[in-house]
Amino acid sequence: MNKKRILFISLLGIVLLCVGVFYWHTQRQANYAKTRELFAPIYEYSGRLTPEEQKRFSEFTHSIMDVEPSVAKTYALPQREQLRLEGHSMTLYRNNPELMFVNSVPPFPDDTDVDPYIRHFSILALIAKTKLTDLPADSRKSIISHLEALEKRLTKNSVEVYIQEIRNLPDRPRQKAPPMRFGIASAPGEVGGGWVLEAEGLVRPEGTKRGVIQITDIYGNEYAVDMNAPTHTEMTEDTTELYAEIDRVFETLTDAEFQRLSGLNKADRSAEIEKLFLSE
Repeated sequence: MNKKRILFISLLGIVLLCVGVFYWHTQRQANYAKTRELFAPIYEYSGRLTPEEQKRFSEFTHSIMDVEPSVAKTYALPQREQLRLEGHSMTLYRNNPELMFVNSVPPFPDDTDVDPYIRHFSILALIAKTKLTDLPADSRKSIISHLEALEKRLTKNSVEVYIQEIRNLPDRPRQKAPPMRFGIASAPGEVGGGWVLEAEGLVRPEGTKRGVIQITDIYGNEYAVDMNAPTHTEMTEDTTELYAEIDRVFETLTDAEFQRLSGLNKADRSAEIEKLFLSE
């Protein structure tokens, strides 16, 4: 093969590669533009929504979720835009926890406690915003680590509240368990066994215990709940204080605060971050 032929093949390969890269880049930008247009209406909603706004927002998000999986794969955003959308959406759900109830499958019970979900969305919003900041990588990692620790504390607290609710249930046949709470992956649908049918009806034989039930949280931690233990046991931490701490962190870590932190030297910035999460 002569040099001219080798040169021609090499140039042809380079041209084909450039064409392929250009086509891929063009297609990706077209997908980005399509996705931006699709999600743009979300940014029209912010703060505390009116009932009518909540209805429109829910109808909009439901229409997006109805997209076929094969079609959904074609929608994408650059990472920073995706994080911005995530932070805005989680803040929206924090301010409007009622949005969880619309079109949920299975539906949320009417008496669902939304307070832990409000704090959950607060943490998710802050994690997305932290990833977007211009802070050094080690500072972002530190803040996210603290936020994830708060999420684990929130989950444990919610599970412990649920355990108290179960222990306070009356001892009767086929007693339904309380509605599922935030942070719980699995729990029994009914509580209390050992009942037998006798002439006078269902009775619990003398000496029969209520038994032990198993609860698993979203992290895979298992809790064995002895139904014969005292109904009031010590909580790991006060729920009200934990919620107040998460609210304080959310209200403190504003865009202005992130900007202030980015202007500090490494030592001062590290001290400020630790001070913010001092109560952990």
